[in-house]
Amino acid sequence: MRRFLSGFTSGIVFGIAGALAGLVLIGHLLDIEDPLAKVDVIVALSGDQGARTDTAVDLWKRGYAPTLLFAGSALDPASISSADIMKREAMAAGVPAAAILVEPFSATTEENATRVVKILRDRGLRTAILVTSPYHQRRAAILFARATGPAQITLRNYPARDPQWDPNTWWLSEPARSLTFVELAKLSVELGEAALRRRS
Repeated sequence: MRRFLSGFTSGIVFGIAGALAGLVLIGHLLDIEDPLAKVDVIVALSGDQGARTDTAVDLWKRGYAPTLLFAGSALDPASISSADIMKREAMAAGVPAAAILVEPFSATTEENATRVVKILRDRGLRTAILVTSPYHQRRAAILFARATGPAQITLRNYPARDPQWDPNTWWLSEPARSLTFVELAKLSVELGEAALRRRS
């Protein structure tokens, strides 16, 4: 009986450890990051409470690019766009207006990618750092890579330094848990559609 209980307890412990390892793995699969290098522009997508803007401005101040590009429309069409709000926040942090571009019309990540890549092509910008929330970085990278196609635009991923989301503990609190599950669902749909496109 003692041997049975010991084996049963060990099984529970290993099961819990495996589940926790899986949750951490999910966090790190979403939160992808490339080595930093100087680029033509830093692209930050709208959609959080300021960490994306703060991270982009920090990179600009550290000299990684001469230009910032903020992308995202307003939830209310009658309101100022999220991109323009990010621009105001960047200017308040010391970035001159002349160093900031905005793309104020995209409402989804796919639209972000399509419209931003067009701006990069039109302006001859060949390299960029892509900043978004850590849980959103992988899906954004996939959509931007698809949008660039043969355009020979090099994108480096650099997730926002967001204190509200940690790849090792995201499941322990809200809103990190809900944001991550929603993002996983969107990523699954995107990967499924990509697989269907490859087969057709």
